Amino acid sequence: MNCSWKKTAIGALAALSVSFALTSTPASANDAWIVPGVATGVLGGLALGSAAANANREPYYAPGPDYDDCWIERRPVYDEDGDFIGRRRVRVCR
Repeated sequence: MNCSWKKTAIGALAALSVSFALTSTPASANDAWIVPGVATGVLGGLALGSAAANANREPYYAPGPDYDDCWIERRPVYDEDGDFIGRRRVRVCR
């Protein structure tokens, strides 16, 4: 199984934040702060979980209006003196 350390660390951090959110705190005179604390922990865990899920995704580029009319060409590149440097791949569309 191929698993990177980055994914493991992000998953452990997300699990740790959820466990902190769900642990019980000692009862105090003002219990009104428990519900917002749990809600904040759950939302933070969801945010970290979604960040971990999307960490290894490739970027998506939507096709243009005439995606079928495009191709890749190798075009020459020149420096400021007009000397030939090499070739560069360029996307060309009609």
